[in-house]
Amino acid sequence: MKSEPASPEYSLLKQSQVLSAATGRPTSLADAFPSGGKKTIVAFFTHWGDFNSFEYAQKILHNLPQLDRAGVNVVAVGIGSVASAQEFATLVGGFPLDRLYCDPSAAAYGQFGFSRGFAADLPVNPYLKLLPMLAGIGSPGTLQAVLRGYIGDKAADASWTSDYLKGRSQGGQGLVDKSAFDVLGTEGARPFEVATVRLQNMISIIPNWQRLAPADKSLITQQGGSLVFEGKMLTKIYRDKGILTYTDMDDLLRTVGVGGS
Repeated sequence: MKSEPASPEYSLLKQSQVLSAATGRPTSLADAFPSGGKKTIVAFFTHWGDFNSFEYAQKILHNLPQLDRAGVNVVAVGIGSVASAQEFATLVGGFPLDRLYCDPSAAAYGQFGFSRGFAADLPVNPYLKLLPMLAGIGSPGTLQAVLRGYIGDKAADASWTSDYLKGRSQGGQGLVDKSAFDVLGTEGARPFEVATVRLQNMISIIPNWQRLAPADKSLITQQGGSLVFEGKMLTKIYRDKGILTYTDMDDLLRTVGVGGS
């Protein structure tokens, strides 16, 4: 029987050892691929206490039902421990642990050319590298992303915010209901809508920072990305540019042939 063709990136996934967030056991991300040539999204989050990870995971969770219906396999990996991943899964609103994996040293991230962040080789405190990134230095698009969260973006799909403004990731204690923003318009992301979800995420992250952040603090600036496969063949790769400039969910859905929600 002829073997299914595989791209070099699939081979790298097969070689990469990660830990299952569900069991703590070592495995390969390639083992999470279904048979039969189905499409697979491999989302590489940043570390478990990062804004990118929270927001990207929330968007995936919102779209997971339609991805499942379309037969698209979704798995995600993040930087840090199994215990941190389990805490993260709860805080973002119940990310399925059987789809979640941990790369404590971010070894797989380097294999796919994901950015290590601002001044990665500079021998200084990693928090001093993170601060410039928050200001957009070495993190292109961050300031624009922050600004859009406040002023809104009519072209953006903000349907995902409804899950979290109602409090899905806050135990039913969201700050406001989505309908509160109707006075500001009904199209796209209204002013302050996304910014409010980000504020809720910050409220989740700060008191849990020690449980979420990786043991190796040099990894707090490590960026992620996403790989899209058709069977074992890579069809597209996304690489984060910096803080809040993670994989474009709308474009990712189009790539796998799934309409936006």
